[in-house]
Amino acid sequence: MSLTPNQRLALIDCVNGLVQVDFERLVFALAAPRSVIPSGSSAQGNRASALFEWVEGSTGCGIDDFLDVLRRIATLPPELAPSPPPSPTPSVVPAISTGNLFADAQTNTIHLLNGVTLDMVYIPGGRFFMGSPENEDGRRKDEGLQHKVKVPGFYMGKYPVTQEQWAAVALMDNVDIHLSPNPSRFKGAKRPVEQVSWHDATEFCKRLSNFTGHSYRLPGEAEWEYACRANTLTRYAFGDELKKNQANCNHHVGSTTPVGQYSPNAFGLYDMHGNVWDWCADHWHDNYTGAPADATIWLSSDEKALRVLRGGSWFNVPEACRSATRDQHNPAISRSRIGLRVCTDARTFPIKTYPVSLSDIEKFDLRL
Repeated sequence: MSLTPNQRLALIDCVNGLVQVDFERLVFALAAPRSVIPSGSSAQGNRASALFEWVEGSTGCGIDDFLDVLRRIATLPPELAPSPPPSPTPSVVPAISTGNLFADAQTNTIHLLNGVTLDMVYIPGGRFFMGSPENEDGRRKDEGLQHKVKVPGFYMGKYPVTQEQWAAVALMDNVDIHLSPNPSRFKGAKRPVEQVSWHDATEFCKRLSNFTGHSYRLPGEAEWEYACRANTLTRYAFGDELKKNQANCNHHVGSTTPVGQYSPNAFGLYDMHGNVWDWCADHWHDNYTGAPADATIWLSSDEKALRVLRGGSWFNVPEACRSATRDQHNPAISRSRIGLRVCTDARTFPIKTYPVSLSDIEKFDLRL
């Protein structure tokens, strides 16, 4: 669409009224270059004009995409306010607000067995720069070059998969391989499952898919970083430093901790920094040369190739838990620092109850 002079003036006032952190997050969500954030004493008055110049230019996102992102951050002027969105379907319920810049997260709960559930959080689609800038503290060469990625909306596990969730799915029929119902070193029903290989993690997703009738999978690496950043430009979702009360890392606790004990990011996801590494679906590549621009899973022709890990763990120093940090491992390897979380494409899926009693779980003497 094109703007009338009155609409343009109203939008300039709206953008100039944003606090600096929200303006920077707007720039991030649009995947605009940082050069559109003016510096100096006149920055506040010039930033909206500079941003509009980029939006409507040959390399910009266009006014329609700009308005779609801005209305998730601020109330649009009456001249451009969109119609109210349709109410969510009954199986999608609002999550508790976490200060999300976008609309409050939508969640869907999967009931696996008596009292065991798995919460999926909707991650709204958008654009972002994947990787880290060359001057970021702790940066490694495999995090470059930064590149723009467009990510469709999807659902991601609110927490890493827990040991009780893993045990419930381990009781389901094999698809390709056997799953140990109790593989973890650090026992606890609400602790993340660990000591699971990439092959174990994909088997978990396949069994969950058979059970629900919908496709569950490991996240793509671009999806993972986009979800972790949650529209932030800093080293972590909480800023450029990671405090002890924000993540389980650096061997502060000496083990995993029950999920959800630390603050969520702006998308409502917990433990994206530390606790356990998350397996991703992608094959490992030494850098982002040739990486997809549409968040598709990046595979090579070698099915035995190393697989990507993201997020850091309870053991790792904070620099290894940054939003851009990447690691890799043999898909057959399992460690007490490695777990998983699951994803599914953006769709409404039914809630089902797995027909297994707690006594069936007890047969495995899990001692969670």
